[in-house]
This record gives sequence, structure tokens and C-alpha cells, in this order.
Amino acid sequence: MATPLYPVTEKRINDAVEALITTQVTPWSFLNAGPPFHVKRFDGRDISYQGITFEGSPSDIFWGHYIEPFLEDLTVKETALLVQACKDREVDARKAIPELQGMLISSCHKVFLRMADIDRRLRSKGYPESVQLRPIDSELVEMTHFIHAHCEAELKMWKPRTMEIWLNNHKFADWAIKILLGVGGLLVAYCTLAKK
Repeated sequence: MATPLYPVTEKRINDAVEALITTQVTPWSFLNAGPPFHVKRFDGRDISYQGITFEGSPSDIFWGHYIEPFLEDLTVKETALLVQACKDREVDARKAIPELQGMLISSCHKVFLRMADIDRRLRSKGYPESVQLRPIDSELVEMTHFIHAHCEAELKMWKPRTMEIWLNNHKFADWAIKILLGVGGLLVAYCTLAKK
């Protein structure tokens, strides 16, 4: 069963991936359409071409770790948001993080499939059926490894606040424990003074 955070996280990731595809992937479809082509790398540097085919440099840049920094950033941000939401809403991150991991891997697959489709269209010169879809296995394996490592690290650092959550749900017990600890401290102090 999905955690209560699943729908919100899924919507946020789907929106982010659609925006990423729209701004960073789809513009490559128009590489050889005529007008100057411009996109920005993750670090802000420009990529621009005009009157060029999708061979050599454009293809190398497109598949040469161009989109991965965006996906890595999405992974880091979404993991931080989820962990904070788990703390704030008292949801067990040991259940929520694997859900997130699946969403992120699925999102990367979607991005790489769109890239492979654009790659085929650009290489086919108008006849996409005549060109095989470029395999995306190596890119997907690399991103899956990154996502898995990041999520595993968060899981190892997760410390459920079981006692704190229990005390919040049992206010009387919290009050009683504090009184007992206070009385116990007074008894220790009294016994120490009585021995002198």
C-alpha cells in the first residue's frame, strides 16, 4: 500500500519531468529546422547550433552527460523534500523512499525514451521508421545506480522518531514520565545529601 505522501510526490515529479522534457529535450527536435537552435546546459552554458545535422558534435553533446545533471538534481531535491515531509508528517521514510526511488527511475526512463525518439527522428532525415531506436540501457543503468545510491544513503541515515511520535500521541504518558524523572532526580539529590 502506498504511503500518504505518494500522490503529492508523484504529481511534483511528473510536473518536473514534463518541464524538463519541454525545456531541455524537445527543443533538440528543431536542431535542423532552420532558425538558430539554443538550449542551456545544467551549469548555465549555452549550446547553440544553426544549419547543422545531428552528427558529430550535436549528437555527442546530446548523449554526452547533457541531461544527467538535471536528473541528478531532481533526485537530490526530491529526496530532501520527501525526507523532510516524512519528518513533518510522521511518515516512515523506510516505506516512502523506495516509492520515490521507483518514481525517479521511471521518470528517467521516460526522459531517455523521449531522447531516443528525437535522436531517431534527427538521424532519419524524415523517415524515422528506417532508423532503429538508439538503446538507452547504459544511460538508464547509470542513473538507476545514482538514484539507488542516493536513496540507500538516506535510508541508512533515517532514524524513526518512534518514542517522540509515541509521546506525542500519548500526552498523559509524556507528562507522567517527566514527573517521574523529576521525582527520581530529586530522590537522587536527597539521597546524596543525606549521605553527607
